[in-house]
Parts: sequence; C-alpha cells; structure tokens
Amino acid sequence: MNGEPMPGPERQAAVSDLRLSVYMRALHPEFFDIRASRPFEHVAFDGQLWLIDGGHVVTFVDGADAVTEVIGPKELELPKRGLVRAEDLSGGREHRIEARGALVYQMAYQVEACSPETYIRQAEELLASARRGHLYNEGLADAAARAFSYAVPEPKGCGLLLHVWHGFPAEHTILRTQTLIERT
Repeated sequence: MNGEPMPGPERQAAVSDLRLSVYMRALHPEFFDIRASRPFEHVAFDGQLWLIDGGHVVTFVDGADAVTEVIGPKELELPKRGLVRAEDLSGGREHRIEARGALVYQMAYQVEACSPETYIRQAEELLASARRGHLYNEGLADAAARAFSYAVPEPKGCGLLLHVWHGFPAEHTILRTQTLIERT
C-alpha cells in the first residue's frame, strides 16, 4: 500500500480500548483489519509493519526467531501460543524482553492527554510529517475529527527502531510508542 491512506471506520476509538501484546512468533495477517502496510528487508532481518484500527502490528523475523508487537483493540481475538506479555495501555511503561536466540525486544510507550488546542496542533504537526513519505492510515485533512496512526520504521544495524503515534481526537489523546528490536 506504500503509505497511502485508506478510509477507516467512523467509530471513535480510545486509548483505554487498547492492549499491548508481545509474541515470540509471527502472527498471520488474517487476524487484523490492515489499513496500511510496509514490508522491510535488511541484510540481517525481515519484517512487516501493519497499521490497524487504532493500533499497529510489527513483526521482526531473524532466521527461525521472530518477535511480534501488537497494539490493538482489547476485543481483538488473538492466539495464546507464543504470547509472552499482554497488558492494557495507560500512562506509560517500558519493557525489555530477551527473546529466543539473540533477539532483544525493548519498547516504551506514553499516553499523553492534551487540551483540545494542543491536541490539534500536535496532530497537525505529526500528519504534516506523514506527508513526507512515512506510513499512515487515515486521511490528513482533519486532525481534529479523525483518529490516525503514523509510523516511522528505521533499520538500525542489526535491528529495527520504530516510532509510532496514534491520535484519538474524541479524548484529545496521543499514544506515542518507541520500539527497538535487535539481534545482539
């Protein structure tokens, strides 16, 4: 889909509807309603980034080892096999998991509630960045009215650094995540 926006649902999502799930395996795309996607290939690894309703899925594959991070709706029915962490999102947290083999997964997130004016300004700035070729899943016309997701994946040495922002206009909240998955 090359980062082009696709129409999303009209339902107003909220951060309190989301859960973080981390798997030590890849998940099949049929579990998700994918709004935008970008594969990434590197000398040391392969992977996929999907933007889904209100969240994202990133899968990092290095030979027989894989790590998948899902930030998605709590009601999303996902498998239990390979699940190593699951938690509802609130406030902010940091995680570090040493996976099978030599993979290390590190993630931090922060939920930022803003005034309506601050939310609109930050959302417009983020969406202006999305126009520069990054991955996003919603129209860029009205940051105040539509939820959005915006991702910047960056291969780093033997790993992947991923910055993702999810905007929730109904509650004037921005979820910021930073994930580093690497081979040590």
